Amino acid sequence: MDQTANEIEAHIDRTRDRLGSNLRELEERVDAATDWREHFRERPNLFLGAAFIGGAMLGSALLRRSSTGAPLDVDLRAMGGTRSPVRAQAWEFWNNVQGALVGVASAGIKKYIDDLVPGFDEHYQRAAQRAGTIGRP
Repeated sequence: MDQTANEIEAHIDRTRDRLGSNLRELEERVDAATDWREHFRERPNLFLGAAFIGGAMLGSALLRRSSTGAPLDVDLRAMGGTRSPVRAQAWEFWNNVQGALVGVASAGIKKYIDDLVPGFDEHYQRAAQRAGTIGRP
C-alpha cells in the first residue's frame, strides 16, 4: 500500500511539473505575441506604413476643413479663387492614393492578425459575409 501511495505521489509530482512547464511555455508565447517591439522589429514596414497612412488621413481630414468648419472649396471661392481642374485632378489622385494605401494596409494588418491568431481569417470572412462587405470594392 505504501508503494502505491508513493507511485501516486510521484505521478502527481510529474504531472504538476509538466503542467508548470506548459504554463511557462504558454506565458512565453503570450508575451511574444503581445510584444509590439518584437513585431516592429520583424515587420517595420507594416508599422511605418500604418503610421504614414494614419498621418496622411488625419492631415487630409484636417486640411479639408477650415478653422470655421466650412469645406475648403467654400473658403477658396470666398477668397475669389476657384478650384482649378489641376487642383481637382490632384485631389482625385490623392484620394486614390489614400484608398490604395488603406487597402494595402488593411490587407497587411488582416494577414498579420491571421498569422498571430489561427482561424482569424475564417471568422473574419463569416463576419464580412454577415455584414455584406465581401465583394465590394
